[in-house]
Amino acid sequence: MDGAGPQPLSPQELERLQVRLVDNMEAAGCMSLDMAHGFFTATAAQHIDRRGALIDRVLGNLNADAPLRELLARFHAQVQHDLRDADYGPLVLQMPRDDGSLLPLPYGWCQGYVAGLEFLGEDQRDRLIADEQAGALLAPLLSFLMYSEDQWFDPPNETAHRAAVEELGGAAVALYLWWRERLAN
Repeated sequence: MDGAGPQPLSPQELERLQVRLVDNMEAAGCMSLDMAHGFFTATAAQHIDRRGALIDRVLGNLNADAPLRELLARFHAQVQHDLRDADYGPLVLQMPRDDGSLLPLPYGWCQGYVAGLEFLGEDQRDRLIADEQAGALLAPLLSFLMYSEDQWFDPPNETAHRAAVEELGGAAVALYLWWRERLAN
């Protein structure tokens, strides 16, 4: 990363952030780290001046925790930087399997992305969905939200599941650029 980018979180800071968020999801109404990543991705081209409101939404009732806010602000800045540089990949959890392979679990990231679309407001969400190009880019993301709970850890077509996960990063960057282009006009 060049010197102009944000200071990335260390693995220990990411772990601390993830544990604190997951431990408080129910009680505080906060998002997990993968959900926050999807949420910040969906809102990256808009609401740059509302970073505090974005962080508040992720933290829920933990929004007064200053050290947590600082970590999340750096995490947000990293997402922005990665999208701007098109050096982006979604934060997708991986489940170890008995055969030694890992199954990608993109559901939290996808849920966060959809929460970000809702945060943008109905008009912006509808504008995105109504556009043929943007709608096609949303398809792999939305496909994971159609899984039933019993399919989360045993996808109906594992090859298609893995292929759709591989499309998420490119789709996220393309959607970010789609928004930037429309907001510039």
